[in-house]
Amino acid sequence: MVGERLAGIRSDHDDTQGELAEQLNVSVSTVRSWEHNHSAPSNEILVQICKMYGVSADYLLGLADYDPDYTRRLHQAKFTDSERRELKKYEQYLLWKRKH
Repeated sequence: MVGERLAGIRSDHDDTQGELAEQLNVSVSTVRSWEHNHSAPSNEILVQICKMYGVSADYLLGLADYDPDYTRRLHQAKFTDSERRELKKYEQYLLWKRKH
């Protein structure tokens, strides 16, 4: 489960196995081994991965099927800066409207 999730998250960020390996100071074959579920990263490495990609450990470990914060960030990354500002204004408007 960790391997599949890790490969997906890495791919979401357009990182290669080599880039991830370099960032974590491990070999490419180690990352490949994790992604093929032949071995698993240490707890310390898991924490690094979660922080690096902004994903919950529960999602990465397969304890949760969905990470709403991670999914939201992925969707927002597809918008331009201008569109993100517009979304923020709209969000503020909806919150204001709810109060009145």
